Amino acid sequence: MLRNVRRPRNHLAPNFNNTNAIRDRLLLEIADLHVKLDGVDVTQSQENLSTMQSFKEMIHSREQMLGNLSRQKSERSSFGLEKPLQ
Repeated sequence: MLRNVRRPRNHLAPNFNNTNAIRDRLLLEIADLHVKLDGVDVTQSQENLSTMQSFKEMIHSREQMLGNLSRQKSERSSFGLEKPLQ
């Protein structure tokens, strides 16, 4: 991949000042996925097993994002990095 040497890209930094909206959205999605998972028929068909596995993976990934969000926010505050990154 060729990069423009004359104008390097500015790196975007995440904003950890207000993560409540993201956290709330992730919690709603997790709850919704749990409801959908509970609604899947438990018969041993391949389609149902695949659907259940997909929902479990989506729940797990959102839980990881939620954990990472909390961890990164606490790491920034413990190192005194409450100011936005430039």
